[in-house]
Amino acid sequence: MSNDHGAPPVIPTDLLPYESYTEDPKWQGRFTMMWGIALALAIVLAAPRAFRLRSLRQSLTGLLGIRVRDEYERVPMQDDDGREGRTTMAERKAVETGNPVTTLGRVLDSMRLWNVPGIPLNVGQMVVVAGYAAFALVCIVLKAPLMENPNRAGFLALAQLTPVFLFASKNSPLTALLLGPGADYTKLNYIHRWSARFLFLGAVVHGSLWINNHLIYDLPILTQQKEGSGVAALGCLCVIVLTSIAPVRRWCYSAFLLIHFLVFPAFFITVCYHTIYATPWIFPPLAFYGADLLFRLFRWRVVVGNVEAKAGGMSLIHIPLATNGWRAGQHVQVRAMIGGRAWEGHPLSVCCAAPDVSCLRAPDGGPIGMLLAARSCGDWTRSLHNFGLAPEDDAISQPAIVEEDADAFPGREAHFILEGPYGGPTLRAGDYERVLLFAGGSGVTFTLAVLDELVGRCVRQGRREGEKTRRVVWCWCVRSFGAISWFAPQLLQIATLAARPDSGLDLRIRIFVTCLCDPDAVPDIPGCSVTEARPVIGTVLNRLLDSRPAPGVDCCGIDQDSSDESEEPSRSASTEDLSKDDGAEDLEKGQAYGTTVSGAGGVAVFAAGPGSLIREAGNAVAAANLGRGRAAGGVAFSGEVFTI
Repeated sequence: MSNDHGAPPVIPTDLLPYESYTEDPKWQGRFTMMWGIALALAIVLAAPRAFRLRSLRQSLTGLLGIRVRDEYERVPMQDDDGREGRTTMAERKAVETGNPVTTLGRVLDSMRLWNVPGIPLNVGQMVVVAGYAAFALVCIVLKAPLMENPNRAGFLALAQLTPVFLFASKNSPLTALLLGPGADYTKLNYIHRWSARFLFLGAVVHGSLWINNHLIYDLPILTQQKEGSGVAALGCLCVIVLTSIAPVRRWCYSAFLLIHFLVFPAFFITVCYHTIYATPWIFPPLAFYGADLLFRLFRWRVVVGNVEAKAGGMSLIHIPLATNGWRAGQHVQVRAMIGGRAWEGHPLSVCCAAPDVSCLRAPDGGPIGMLLAARSCGDWTRSLHNFGLAPEDDAISQPAIVEEDADAFPGREAHFILEGPYGGPTLRAGDYERVLLFAGGSGVTFTLAVLDELVGRCVRQGRREGEKTRRVVWCWCVRSFGAISWFAPQLLQIATLAARPDSGLDLRIRIFVTCLCDPDAVPDIPGCSVTEARPVIGTVLNRLLDSRPAPGVDCCGIDQDSSDESEEPSRSASTEDLSKDDGAEDLEKGQAYGTTVSGAGGVAVFAAGPGSLIREAGNAVAAANLGRGRAAGGVAFSGEVFTI
């Protein structure tokens, strides 16, 4: 006889214990799927720009590093003035300003560029960070009893290791896929920083709640391996985060890098001791980092350069044999093999275009190769400057040349290790009818290279690739008049070439100084005027958008009667021309060159300098695209922040 007791009782789901090690790995996969789909969508939207033929060629430039020619390779000794073999610039259609799709795209792009005062991110970057934060926070808190079992936060911290390392790589293909070829990896570095902060948030939530539970139930914390290794892993993360804040990066960058390189392996080891679930999430970051190091090694070049020390703490590095594999506006990681600093790398911008395009020539008429610049603002740059001042047999710390006489000293040769190139402008200046280049302080190295390439393509190469630039305004905000002499020879060569009657280019060079120190030190450069003022980028841009400038006002909207200027009379910017209608002058040059001026061929703004200047320039471009910039064919923007 059997007794039927019926079906066993069913425990309600809400009364079952939370299966953390079953459910939480699923949320890791969901989070990875979320940001992976968002990344794939962004790549698809950016694909039309990234996969254009010219974009692909541009991205391949410098892929395997800088090309250093043989010492005895034949180089041209005569300057190609571009008059022979010139091709007439192809007629291009003016941008249809009434196209609704084009107008909507410009409005959205303008909204992306807006910067809120006090926040280092623009609106577009804030949207990306907000989306990432939503993904991370939802996956941490949704259906998770964090107070009783905070494992979910720890699992999500591990899942964020992949984006943290993916967006930290210097050689990540995502930079070209998302921002186009030539974009600097630092433009996506904000995702690395913010994903690391949310990783730290997940680790802190996980660790602090577990410690709280152990205190409530009077359980040991450091005596067991799991708990002890977890506390050690959390401590490693705290060290990394605290040494990554902006003041530490800015004033102790070498210590910041060293701590990063030493502590993150310790974190990986301790977290693997803490949980067996960490191992699958460790391998992708290690693969990304290993591939990045290997690719950097392939791009190393040992070269010989001449260090020329300038008065005021500026050092120019001439590398004549570096002739290819880089573009104007890119930067290289430089290691100077002098003293005990052979392995201390610093990023320096290339100040000139490639030799086949550049307007700059050596005294013998040959190409100058690569030109780098570094101002004395730290131990490494100060040692480099002292090295350039010292005779061959003197120590670095004992400069034998007086600072005021530095310009007359030819400098010294040294060996350098170059890594790169990286970054570069995201716009091609020749695609726009009007171009504004605005630099603050050391940002001049970037805009000088872009100007050199633009004038070289328009004048030396005869606009063979259809460059349509008609007007160029180059502005530099600097502290003192003496700093102008650092790049006066380069500006003189560029301005002289642009001042040719058949150049078809109206170049205005405007230098603003904030300290009236030595006005007599201003060099004579064609088309150059120097003013003691702090300009407003929006005013300068609006002046460039004017088709008929106001009489008595120069190219930057500054009243000539109220400014101290030093001008070299020339056709491109004589005193008479400054009060002349810029549009009439452009038309006159265009007719002489056989081209037409539409007035709606677009405006490009290149800005380089501190973050405040880039934010001001971005706001000016955004405002212009919502107003007068539409009639000019739209205003495009490329910014380079010179900060750490």
